[in-house]
Amino acid sequence: MKAIFVSLFGLFYVTGSIVHIWTISIAYNEAGFLSALITSLLPVLGELYWMFKMFGENDTYAYLALTHVILAILYGLLGPKDR
Repeated sequence: MKAIFVSLFGLFYVTGSIVHIWTISIAYNEAGFLSALITSLLPVLGELYWMFKMFGENDTYAYLALTHVILAILYGLLGPKDR
């Protein structure tokens, strides 16, 4: 299980990048350029803020972002220790 999870990290990296670009787009559309800039410079905080803000408004994004947060935590716990 651990080996499969670690080998899928490349795919997680790509989908995480897509979710982050989506987050920046949401920040720009909801709150303007400054918010998008801050979100792009502080990815973890930006993802968490917009994930909670979008629950009930954009559930597809919110649940996808939540899934990526959970997977990032699992990767941190199960991933290679030589980082």
